[in-house]
Amino acid sequence: MLRKSRMLNRDKNSTMEPPRKDTSANPAHKLPEAAIRIGAQMGDESASEVVTPHFMELKAKIKQICKKSYSDEIHEFSFVVRVDGEIWHWNLEGCARMRLHRRENYITIDLYMPRHRWDGVCDREIRVYLAEHVELGLNSMLSKLQREKISVDQSSLLHDFAKVKSAYLQ
Repeated sequence: MLRKSRMLNRDKNSTMEPPRKDTSANPAHKLPEAAIRIGAQMGDESASEVVTPHFMELKAKIKQICKKSYSDEIHEFSFVVRVDGEIWHWNLEGCARMRLHRRENYITIDLYMPRHRWDGVCDREIRVYLAEHVELGLNSMLSKLQREKISVDQSSLLHDFAKVKSAYLQ
């Protein structure tokens, strides 16, 4: 049975459409909470236990520092960190699968972290790996956007990410 998107009024004699959000008068709705978003897929529980604390701190620094919009056309730079484990493993390393979504105003890239980059290594190596690969991915995105003739405030974005990286690696 199909679900109807209409609701019955209290007197049950009429129906009305659910209220729609009017976003036309609010241009700020287009701006994301953070211009750079980062998510992760951990390959197993041990990958999660080791990498998640470092990942979450990087995510918090990005959210804290990279708040503004860096482009009128691209509102979100999105990263998906995929960490190899026993259950999920991609057997890749570095940046891959960049996708530009003009209609949805975002660009995304996957960052692959093989097991040997987190298993049995010190915390500092994990943090450096994450920070350097997000920076590499960001530069790849900026190159793609430049080729596509999409304007981005590159200097401001790179300056803000340099602050993130510095604070994260302290």
